Amino acid sequence: MPVDFAQTSENAALHAMRNLGLCRGRQSEIGQGMRAVSADPDLTLVATLGSCVAIFLHDPQLNCGGMNHIFQCVDPGPLGGASVVAEVEALVNEMVHLGSSRRNMQCRIAGGARTLGRGRDHGGDIARVCLEYLAAEGLTLLEQDLGGTRPRRIAFKPVQGLLTISYPGSSLVVEEAPAAAQTNGAELF
Repeated sequence: MPVDFAQTSENAALHAMRNLGLCRGRQSEIGQGMRAVSADPDLTLVATLGSCVAIFLHDPQLNCGGMNHIFQCVDPGPLGGASVVAEVEALVNEMVHLGSSRRNMQCRIAGGARTLGRGRDHGGDIARVCLEYLAAEGLTLLEQDLGGTRPRRIAFKPVQGLLTISYPGSSLVVEEAPAAAQTNGAELF
């Protein structure tokens, strides 16, 4: 018997987001260890996050953005969070390559669930390293949706800076993070 993927919990969440008009145009699935940046207004980046963490960057001046899907564990030894930092830095560098400046980048972060509920909190460790990196680099953190025990299905429109989060396997909760007000190049102090 064929599987109706629209009825699986993960795809049901994405299907519901499409019905709400939150995922129009082209979509690109960002799997574990992947990242993408884009200035395509029709592109939606999607992923499912359990203990993994995603960072979302948006530059409202250039109308571009990107995300990554971090699954590397934080090493309890001397390397610590070096692999996580490398993944975040690679995303920031790709945004800079598009012409973005770090001072214009607006960040959101999601994921880091403790889906198994026992053992080491890998998701929490990844989230902690990511937050420390963002703070150390002076990047503006607009919002975070971290921790808990449920996976998240996310859809991110990089040009608009719109992040939608649903929680598969439960009644659908959709949160829209509004893009920050455009300042037309003026910096506010």
